[in-house]
Amino acid sequence: MNNAISSSRGLLPLFFAALLALFACVGLFTFPSYHILLLLAASAYVAALRYFNFTWLYVLLFATFAVNLAPWTGRYLVDELDIFVAITGAYFFIKYRNEYEVSRHLLLSVLLVVLCLLTSFDSSWFNIFQPLAVNFYVSPLNGFVIFKGFVWALVLVWAFNQQKRSDSTRALKHLLQASMFAAFASFTIVMWEKQVLGTLFSGADVYTKVNTFFNLSSAYRTTGIISGMHTGGESIDGLYLTLLPLVFGACFFFKHNAVRFIAIAAVVAVMYCVLMGFTRATYAASFISMAVCSTLYFFERWRSTSAPNVENIGKPVYSNMSFSLVVGNLLAYLLLVYSVYALHQYTGYYAELSAGLLYTITIALSQVRSINLVMKLIGMIIGYIGFFYINVDSFNNSQWVDVSTVSTSALYIATSLPLIAFTTLFVIKRRGIFELPRLVTETITLVLFGVLMAAAFSGARINIRAETSASDFNTRMEHWQGIVESGRWSAADIALGHGLGTMPTNYALSGKGELDRIGTFEINPQTAVLTVIPGSDLMLTQRTPIDSNGAYLFEMTYSTNEDVQVAVALCRRNMIIFEFWAHGCGNIIRRTLPSTGADESKTYLMGLTATKDTFFGLPGALTIKTTAGNVPITIESISLVNADGEQLLKNNSFDDGGDFWFFYYDFEHLVWHIKNLYLSFAYQFGVIGALLIGALIVSAAIAFNSKNQLLSLPAAIFSAFLAGQFAFGLFGDPLDSSRTNMWFFFLLFGALLPSHKSPPRQI
Repeated sequence: MNNAISSSRGLLPLFFAALLALFACVGLFTFPSYHILLLLAASAYVAALRYFNFTWLYVLLFATFAVNLAPWTGRYLVDELDIFVAITGAYFFIKYRNEYEVSRHLLLSVLLVVLCLLTSFDSSWFNIFQPLAVNFYVSPLNGFVIFKGFVWALVLVWAFNQQKRSDSTRALKHLLQASMFAAFASFTIVMWEKQVLGTLFSGADVYTKVNTFFNLSSAYRTTGIISGMHTGGESIDGLYLTLLPLVFGACFFFKHNAVRFIAIAAVVAVMYCVLMGFTRATYAASFISMAVCSTLYFFERWRSTSAPNVENIGKPVYSNMSFSLVVGNLLAYLLLVYSVYALHQYTGYYAELSAGLLYTITIALSQVRSINLVMKLIGMIIGYIGFFYINVDSFNNSQWVDVSTVSTSALYIATSLPLIAFTTLFVIKRRGIFELPRLVTETITLVLFGVLMAAAFSGARINIRAETSASDFNTRMEHWQGIVESGRWSAADIALGHGLGTMPTNYALSGKGELDRIGTFEINPQTAVLTVIPGSDLMLTQRTPIDSNGAYLFEMTYSTNEDVQVAVALCRRNMIIFEFWAHGCGNIIRRTLPSTGADESKTYLMGLTATKDTFFGLPGALTIKTTAGNVPITIESISLVNADGEQLLKNNSFDDGGDFWFFYYDFEHLVWHIKNLYLSFAYQFGVIGALLIGALIVSAAIAFNSKNQLLSLPAAIFSAFLAGQFAFGLFGDPLDSSRTNMWFFFLLFGALLPSHKSPPRQI
């Protein structure tokens, strides 16, 4: 009897494994290119999983941030990441088919996924492996793009939960380490996107290299290579806010100083990426997330070490302090951070650097027992004099501050405030035990935090954006009102929602989307022609290798009833455009295409040139934009030939639909995003779905509390994750990207929930 039950229990995982394996195989063999590379990578991946079960965390998190073939293949509905997630799920469903557990929290997650399937499914989803033929954002296929993230999250959290059963500490360790790996990958991608890497490895002088790294004024924002919404800005913000609490929590989880330093560097890497996004809501949400994690973790540390504990007997417990000392430390550090930030406007980054030096001197003199009090006081006075001299000298020699407009008293007050904070820390820290590695880590953290804070709130770009806050808010209010008015709001819609990804379609049908103004397209599979509704924002591209060593001949065969204006160029660009022009797109050719007869087509030729290619340069692409016109234009073929007569474009006659073609909307974001997480939940999930999401949060709190882990590090990370996402959700909704919502719901569906009575150990 038991064998029969065990056998039937294992059938369901095998069924899911078969479905996922079928999905992966179909996705792989219908992919338009890279078949051999993907097949070899998939084979190596499965082999690696057999030898190291946690390989998937490193591979999938890395691929989320650093691998995106959609701009080259045109495949966005099912991409390479989906194939590898399906392989992961199939492998673990087979591995754990006879020894798995399903928690109540996971069952709630299943209910939410089933609700989304029932309210969002459309028969067009059966065509997801075929070439793209429509602007899917205004089609039911957009629902599939969002829904697959829910399914992948459910699959991955199920696998992760089985791994936690054997060793929750080891599982958490690898999740945090994989997050750190992803942070460094994202940091490298952003430096490449900003063209920092090219400058760092060039023969430029040191000043130019440093200036390029800290340049906060040249780019509108960075997006990495995330193709969510085909520009990635909103999507990657959500990914940063998922990654940040994990890498920030890693700073507390690892006790070895070398690993902890790497974790701190990962936090800095993520915050650098956040800074280069120039999004005010992301700035605020990032700081809220880190503040929540720090507060909960240090409160638990203070609570656990302030009470007598058998484990603490005989051990130095420097954190065993009274509540008044906790408050004193908090106020001293807050004063230090604020005062150094205030001093920054007078002396620049010398304020942060000199404060870091004086912090090291202060803590060392306070805690080293072998130095008598008189020598300590002399050392502090010398440190104060040095701090004062460095900052006053920097102020007097600054090229950015008009000395004549600043009173001497204001400078002296700004310089004195940090000294009060240092004096307070000197007194409070005297009972502590001096540890050089910890002091170095604290100093680096404080200096980097000060630099990031100054860059975030003192940069020219963010100040420019701050000046438009009132008008931006009014625009958002009008947008949200338009979304509400575009909905149907019957009793069923209120209860169950409109379904995933339906907002862009409803918004367009209501007239709010103005697709005739921004542009859209479709490809007829029977006639293999591309029809474009001209607009100011739609851009069709195909990435192709280009260089500056020759001219290129562009040819387009088209038909239209009226004249249409086009802009064609060979550009070097990433996901989103820089400022109001793409990098290396100064050679744009603008022409007016003459009208044709009813059953007539014409061919238009023009010469194009490209900018110089470099090792770290952005990828080259042919870009086509129909900037103005009152009627659609039908395009039969597009050709790009180099000086050797070689055809550079793939699928140039659209016989394979939209394969190898990629479309951008650089500036018109409100048409595609709800831009508010709370409205998004209500619109897409309805009352029932929103209640299920609320139930998942309550269920998580109950799970932590039942295991006496309500203030554990995983609970602090989870709380910080929720705080950051829902703070950002006031003005953003990143969950319309599958890459983002996959990891969002991975955490919400219970990846951090306890599986044992004891919390994960610090290692």
